[in-house]
Amino acid sequence: MADPHLLAEARALLAHTTPLADDCGTLCGHRCCADYAPDVGVYLLPGEIALFDGTEDWLRWKLHSTKRYDFAPSWSKYRQIRFMQCHKLCDRDRRPFECRTYPLVPCLKDDGSLEMYMAPWAQGVCPLADPEPAAPLRPEFVAAARRAWTLLMQDPDLSDHIRWLTAQIKASAGAIPVASNHRHPHRR
Repeated sequence: MADPHLLAEARALLAHTTPLADDCGTLCGHRCCADYAPDVGVYLLPGEIALFDGTEDWLRWKLHSTKRYDFAPSWSKYRQIRFMQCHKLCDRDRRPFECRTYPLVPCLKDDGSLEMYMAPWAQGVCPLADPEPAAPLRPEFVAAARRAWTLLMQDPDLSDHIRWLTAQIKASAGAIPVASNHRHPHRR
């Protein structure tokens, strides 16, 4: 399982920053935070389940087999990974790590450093990830997401997850890097 101290530190880096200055959910009706589609949700990172106590009335859990679904190779030892779906707005302080960086995902550069990409699977769900985004991401959000994912690279399972995500992103024709100081994330 991921180091709980690293998870807590990474989550803290994102505690006070969001993709936009205002609630980005107003652009799309909170698609990623509500019953938008049956397959829209987020996987918890190994060890993140300890942050939930079962009283969260805003979410539903599914267990996805590491044999039937595609995960980082080291995650096969967990046999099942929790898939979380919100059916109403969450307690923002308790949202999972990958919700905190959405719609961004990490991708390793050739030199081993991280850059953030728009998640290709977020297109059509998040208007910030569309080819013509509804609004530019806040540079401080992009930078905080990169710092948080870089911190998580210290954990072997999460480093493996980032390498796996990198392969997924590089295989995607629509993957677009996002610079933390770039006003229009989809235009280079």
